[in-house]
Amino acid sequence: MTHWTETVYRDNPDVFRRHLEDRVDDAAEETEALLALLADHGIEPASALDVACGIGRHAVELGDRGVSVRGIDISESYLDRARERIDERGVGEAVTVERADMRDLAERTGEYDLVFNCWTSFGYYDEATDRAVLAGMRDRVADGGALVLELVNREGVLAEFRPAGVPEDDDALVVESAEYDPETARMETTRRVFAETDEGYDYEGEMVYEVRLYAPAELAALCREAGFDSVSLYAGLDGDPLERESTRLVVVAEP
Repeated sequence: MTHWTETVYRDNPDVFRRHLEDRVDDAAEETEALLALLADHGIEPASALDVACGIGRHAVELGDRGVSVRGIDISESYLDRARERIDERGVGEAVTVERADMRDLAERTGEYDLVFNCWTSFGYYDEATDRAVLAGMRDRVADGGALVLELVNREGVLAEFRPAGVPEDDDALVVESAEYDPETARMETTRRVFAETDEGYDYEGEMVYEVRLYAPAELAALCREAGFDSVSLYAGLDGDPLERESTRLVVVAEP
């Protein structure tokens, strides 16, 4: 059976592409926050591996700040857009992207001062595979470097859980519905997009994705199991303290 990541990111990438493009303007501020957070840990990365880099939002910003970045993603469509953005920003000497699967990180070579995975791009697979992905990330982190995960905080999301909603979008109507299974801690979300026209809205497509949601202590334990000695938790890339109601979770794991 085809995994949903293949359907969403490779077979039908345009539905989610709109959301990626909408967040490009936030990438510079997020990157500055990421580098400041790492600096608080005594880390100034010269090299980085962007796991699930998408259209290269953060890879381009890091490259523009002098970091040598390798981005990997399974979507050739998103990687083509990332290459366009790399050319537009003139950071081709610093940033390269390629099609690769996060499940194969253990088979790769090379170490990086920073390995990062943003915007809830972790938890796609079964728990054994998630553990293997974390172990592969650990293999790619250099001594003195760090892994940074940025994702939803299960506790905060469930505290405000609503089975349906209409996320803000400047030029489209987006309707989301979600189901959470407490036995597996997995959230399945259906996202339907309607493009705005002069006469109203036209149905543009939908995507269905499923993510294993992790509680902070649970994810910290998995990071230690993967071989990280120090694990710090925050409510965001800005380094705010993590609270029960925080909807975002940032993990800084150091070997």
